[in-house]
Amino acid sequence: MKRTKVWSAIALPVLIASAALTAAPSATAAPAGGTVTQGTLTCKGDGRAGVTNARTPVHTGASGSSTVTGYIAAGKTVHKYYECINSAGNVWYEITGHLDDDAPGTDSRARFIWDGYL
Repeated sequence: MKRTKVWSAIALPVLIASAALTAAPSATAAPAGGTVTQGTLTCKGDGRAGVTNARTPVHTGASGSSTVTGYIAAGKTVHKYYECINSAGNVWYEITGHLDDDAPGTDSRARFIWDGYL
């Protein structure tokens, strides 16, 4: 009898918390056709592909002053998960699908390229 009470006291709250987390929407998924504001960015799901027109720097944020983590060669096709407008009004594309509520509006794994390179 005592084990049943202890099990219920532990399992029920864990089960409820698990159900709440499972039901919570993921920040990495933009609503269909909707926009999401992440920090200083306003983003909407894109889902299209684009082709780079020049050697394209890949940034950690949606700004030319963000750290460059690498480059994509000209003529390469990239998947644009989100179209984002930064505080300066410039269009950037999130190309890794990691847009989130963390840090200054993005997940630390998010990568952006400027619209002018597509």
